[in-house]
Amino acid sequence: MAGIDEANIFLLIVSHASLVSKNVEVEYQRALKQKKRIILVIFEAAPLPTHLQACEWVDFRGSFGKNYKKLLAQLDAPSPPSSPPPQTGFKTSTTVWLAFAISLIMVVISIPSWWTLFIPSLLIPLPLQILKRNFHFYRARFATLILPLALFLSWVFFLAYPFTNKPFEYCLFASLITSPALLLLLSSKGMRVWGKPSASAPQFARLYRPTIKDPESSSFFIEYAPEDQKYADAIANRLIKFGHLQVERAQQAQVNFAIISGYKNTISTNPERYFVLPVIVQDAEITDKIIQRIQWIDFRRGMKNLDNLAKLLAEPENLTKALGVAPISEQGAYPRIIQILDYFLTLLAFFSIGIWIPLTIEFGAQFLQYKSYFSFVFVNLTLSATILSSVFILRRALISRKGDYASLGRLVGSLLWVGFVSFTQTVYLVNVIITMTVATRSVLETSPRGAVVLFMPFSFILGMLLLFLLGVWNWRDLTRWFPQKQGK
Repeated sequence: MAGIDEANIFLLIVSHASLVSKNVEVEYQRALKQKKRIILVIFEAAPLPTHLQACEWVDFRGSFGKNYKKLLAQLDAPSPPSSPPPQTGFKTSTTVWLAFAISLIMVVISIPSWWTLFIPSLLIPLPLQILKRNFHFYRARFATLILPLALFLSWVFFLAYPFTNKPFEYCLFASLITSPALLLLLSSKGMRVWGKPSASAPQFARLYRPTIKDPESSSFFIEYAPEDQKYADAIANRLIKFGHLQVERAQQAQVNFAIISGYKNTISTNPERYFVLPVIVQDAEITDKIIQRIQWIDFRRGMKNLDNLAKLLAEPENLTKALGVAPISEQGAYPRIIQILDYFLTLLAFFSIGIWIPLTIEFGAQFLQYKSYFSFVFVNLTLSATILSSVFILRRALISRKGDYASLGRLVGSLLWVGFVSFTQTVYLVNVIITMTVATRSVLETSPRGAVVLFMPFSFILGMLLLFLLGVWNWRDLTRWFPQKQGK
């Protein structure tokens, strides 16, 4: 509240969320009581309390750059509003409308890939989610990146059907244009400003390179959960390497770090008495009001700025300018190797179900006439359920960093188990298809229609090879992610 008391001007961001926030209400009521000059920054048109309707305002629902200049002019030359602030209606920037239009086009051209199931589940609701600001950035990016590959596979799987060739080709070529365009738009400044936290491309620790070679020694203390010891050790080792001193109590330190994760989302050190920097390494629900009021250092995507942290430790003001970020969570951000593992597991789950659509189109009649139809259905339901349940358990442990499977060894073992089940199901399917009819044998050997049977094991092999290479390249991020096991 001290900032409000000292300020001459109070800027109130107007949105549906801000106007129902009790904290925001307390703040603008304080500004009103002190007769501060209040300027409404209209981000969403929403019904205003009576005592705010006469305030100055700037409509930020269009171009951010132009409206920012209007706000600066309003700050320098105050003028009474010529009309009341807008409380209804929808208005947004050209960037948002363009993203909306391209996402609509992508819904249409993605139709041939709907057998994957995850493509339609992510792309069909995306246009409306863009307008509502509540799409998930990483999920939208995932679907956009995978769409050209999914369309290529659709073209291959249905190549033997002449009436699908040209439409599928057009969709594939269109995706090569629309996918990069939508990716650029979703990552743009205009969309970051527009979207809610989960819909915004995260802004991480900036690549700032200070010129300091021999930083002044400072004392530091790290507060962390035992499970986050690997992160704490990485920070401490780098700071000690640059001559800084690690102390055992917060009261002795010039700088206090608090590692924030799923295991610890509060701090015990009072930031009003000591210099405290929360270091977020994992998305977590932040309810601590103290943490929400101070800047963070964001290492959710990896710890690549440790040298700069060490060089600027003795200069807290420059440290926060160089590495600090606004306290925003709920973005679903992980180290790159963990993000790729998440994508891989998600693809395995959806493909294990989705491949049955082209399989049914090609071999549905033969399956129904198969003499052991009921045992065929039972075996495949069991194997598919095994794959899905294994992927679900593994992915939940991977993202949360909790549970018996939240370890590198069990991750590898579980992935190999999923691969084994997938290969078993493939061998079984191939044998059944060959047994059903001699004609089908030729389909498997000479036509891409039967290739869908081999899709899961080939995808698994290729994915595991890529994960191995990326895992070696990002070994430190990979091993740090899994929690330090505690003795029972």
